[in-house]
Amino acid sequence: MNTVSQNPEANTRNISLSDIIKLFWKSKKLILTITLLCTCLSIGYLVVVQPTYQATTRILPPQASDLAEYVESLYTIDNGISEKNIPRELDSTHVYEIFYTNLKSVSIKNQFLSQYYLPHFSPKDELEAEQVAKRLEKSLSITGSATEGSSLNVSIKAKDPKLAAQWANDYTNLAVQATHTELLKNLQSEIIAKKQSTENRITTLRKLEKDLQDLKIGRLQDALAVAKAMELEAPMLGTTVITLDNSPSNESSFMRGTRSLQAEIDVLSKRKDQDVYIAGLPKLLTQQAVLQTLNSTPDFTVARIDMLAQPPYEPVKPIKPLVLLIGIIFGLFLGMFVVLIISAIRND
Repeated sequence: MNTVSQNPEANTRNISLSDIIKLFWKSKKLILTITLLCTCLSIGYLVVVQPTYQATTRILPPQASDLAEYVESLYTIDNGISEKNIPRELDSTHVYEIFYTNLKSVSIKNQFLSQYYLPHFSPKDELEAEQVAKRLEKSLSITGSATEGSSLNVSIKAKDPKLAAQWANDYTNLAVQATHTELLKNLQSEIIAKKQSTENRITTLRKLEKDLQDLKIGRLQDALAVAKAMELEAPMLGTTVITLDNSPSNESSFMRGTRSLQAEIDVLSKRKDQDVYIAGLPKLLTQQAVLQTLNSTPDFTVARIDMLAQPPYEPVKPIKPLVLLIGIIFGLFLGMFVVLIISAIRND
């Protein structure tokens, strides 16, 4: 009984597998027809759907020579004006990090959106504008890092290959310009601040010297009045006529006599150039001259464009070979499935 019961099961399995193979072979025309139909549908999809292209701009860090003029201006400020013990270091890595921050910033994306992306699609209302903005988020890709020697890639997808390349280059240029403007503005603001500070210090020292001179003249005139009242023309014995300091006359100045006092008053009153008597002023005047000749618009580069985006020849989607392969495989399996369904219905 066991042998009899087992053999039919084995025979059933063998027969079922053979029947399926024979069934597929007999229905090969139907399977091929369905496969061909699905293949034609995939071809039609490739014809109807508009391909999407992706263009990429490749960027490298600036070289030391690209920042030479800017670094020289900073060094002049730190060493010649501020007299810092450790001048600031602005190498290519630091500048590249600033560029990378701007490249991924929301402000640059919004600027690109308003100047280039939205005008191309011309949205009719805010809802369409929001959809266009979301499309940009999906089509824009920034890869790479700002580490030393690393490259950055700016990629944008579009239906037109030329437009994709133009947009990738335009977006990169916006980030380059923003970084250049930021660094230049920082330098110019610092130069302006240094100029104003130096001018204020010079003005203060000159005013202080003028006030001290007026004070000294006033005291000398008081001493002259006393000397005239005493009819003292020549200095009294033991009186110091010339002092080494620049302090105003003391209370015993009248003892110098009217001739000495009047002579000093005349000299102080007629003095036009006080700068040579102001301690520390020559140094400030030198700094002011340096600031006047300092290059506030140095020529420098924040990033090197290693490869401008070019219009691509092949779209990123749809991938034609893959779509055709999927159509053929899907059609083949769909044909076999239809044959099995038809056979099951007939057997019932």
